[in-house]
Amino acid sequence: MSNHFSDNLKFPGDDRCLDLTDVFAFTAPHDPDTTVLIIDSNPTSAPPPIPAPVTGPEFYPGAVYRINIDTDGDAHADVAFTFVFSEYEDGRQTGTAWYATGPEARQPGPVGEVLAQGIPVSFDGTARPVLAGRVRLFTGLRSDPFFADVEGALHGFQWTGHDDFADNNVDSIALEVPRGMFGGPSDRRVGFDQPPPQRRHPGAAGPRREPDHQPVHQPRRGEEPVQLPPAGR
Repeated sequence: MSNHFSDNLKFPGDDRCLDLTDVFAFTAPHDPDTTVLIIDSNPTSAPPPIPAPVTGPEFYPGAVYRINIDTDGDAHADVAFTFVFSEYEDGRQTGTAWYATGPEARQPGPVGEVLAQGIPVSFDGTARPVLAGRVRLFTGLRSDPFFADVEGALHGFQWTGHDDFADNNVDSIALEVPRGMFGGPSDRRVGFDQPPPQRRHPGAAGPRREPDHQPVHQPRRGEEPVQLPPAGR
């Protein structure tokens, strides 16, 4: 399940980095043979008395973020894209991406082919996608796509047109994936799922954060993708 502060109006593990807000899957506008996959987390929006976010890691260091793809309708993953992120250090954070198929896709940890290492995380909303083999991907800060007219919802659905999420951000993991990487016929209907991020070290203390976070409400125009060197398994 994905939702803003879904755990009794709190964040899972009391850490917003572990809160998944949305999942998207759609055909790329520029290429009918490419599928776009996006998961969002770490929302700046939160109900009181949760404090505003502060500067620190955009993704929980060491947690396993994953997109599962079921290609045969049995409710088990046949393809998985998995991401794990580094500690926040000197204002930077990087990620590693894995691609797994078959039985490996159903393993809980990051397994399979390493698509890329050292993926830069954007902290200012600048889109710097990277090319990892056949996959184009991005990780980092984006404008929150969720829309909610809270006043209208609380007053008999008399909508005001005000978007209470307009000035909020999320962290996105976005991939453009050739359909051939899903396996099977190109016209096969597939299902997508993103399980909650799993801490790889249960009970570990949360990451250290620094004050004075300045959210970026208007992400900048994207730049040309950076080609990362091939990574081994």
